[in-house]
Amino acid sequence: MNSGKKYKLLHIIEDGTGSTTLEVLLALSVLVFLTYGVIEYGVLQSKHQYAEHTMHKYKDRMRVEGYLTAADEAQLINEFNSFGCVVTDIQGPRESRGNPRVLRTMDLAASTITLRVTCRPQPEPLLVNRLIGSNTPGAAFRIIVGGGGLSERINP
Repeated sequence: MNSGKKYKLLHIIEDGTGSTTLEVLLALSVLVFLTYGVIEYGVLQSKHQYAEHTMHKYKDRMRVEGYLTAADEAQLINEFNSFGCVVTDIQGPRESRGNPRVLRTMDLAASTITLRVTCRPQPEPLLVNRLIGSNTPGAAFRIIVGGGGLSERINP
């Protein structure tokens, strides 16, 4: 009797009954995994481009003013929030921090203005890469954009 049951089990495995369903489920899960990764990457790329564009807009305003004014800083933060990125750090000469204006002089190194903005996309991406172990677990994802240029401001 026991040998008959083994024979039927082997017969089912050799027949391939049910293996097609397993193959379809496996292929579908890989396809969904890859598709989700591409969509998520596209959304993050879009947010990075918005962040880069917004940073350049305010960097150009800084070149005229000599620093990031308090009003421009508030607008920058609001614009980043509007496309789903929370600003965590702003580096550069800022009026709100009491930094002096960067003026255009004969010393080009002293006349250079830089702006660097660090933000966290909201909602935070799941990042398919983390599932396969490419990022350190628990590390917060962030977008960092920055640039520099010469100040155009001559008078304080």
